[in-house]
Amino acid sequence: MAATDALVRRWCREGDEEAFAAFYRAEAPRLWKLLVARGADPETAYDLLAEAFLRLTRTACRDPSAPRALLYRIALNLLVDHQRRQATARRLAPDPPEAATGGDPAEHEALRRLVRERLDGDEQDIVLMRYWIGMTHREIAAALGLPEGTVRRKAAEALARLRAAWRECGP
Repeated sequence: MAATDALVRRWCREGDEEAFAAFYRAEAPRLWKLLVARGADPETAYDLLAEAFLRLTRTACRDPSAPRALLYRIALNLLVDHQRRQATARRLAPDPPEAATGGDPAEHEALRRLVRERLDGDEQDIVLMRYWIGMTHREIAAALGLPEGTVRRKAAEALARLRAAWRECGP
């Protein structure tokens, strides 16, 4: 969203703290939702969200052309790092139960399972960013460092596979 990117640019140029706060209020819920959908428990998602915004404040003013895309890239990288550390820790301890995420738990978990099992990492990110938090193909392309056409193609292919899988097994 160009409007939220403009808030960060205003913060960088003018030191307008309220502009950055408005950016945070606009993006934090969406980013938190993406992190949870990608497998972070709600508490960890808040921690990763805070770290992503902190890192954004350190780097955004060097090149404020696409701060929203930068924020999402930072957050997804933090999540991957966290998941790698968790995988190592799981070898030593049993898996903890997943936290409740709201809504119909059985249906939500079935959909999350399908996304995890049927889609690769980029496809998971694309589907979650596009259909769960409402980012445009252009914004996703910038966040993931992919061509916009590739994002469109992968989104369509992934959605078709998920629809077919959902019809097969349902919740």
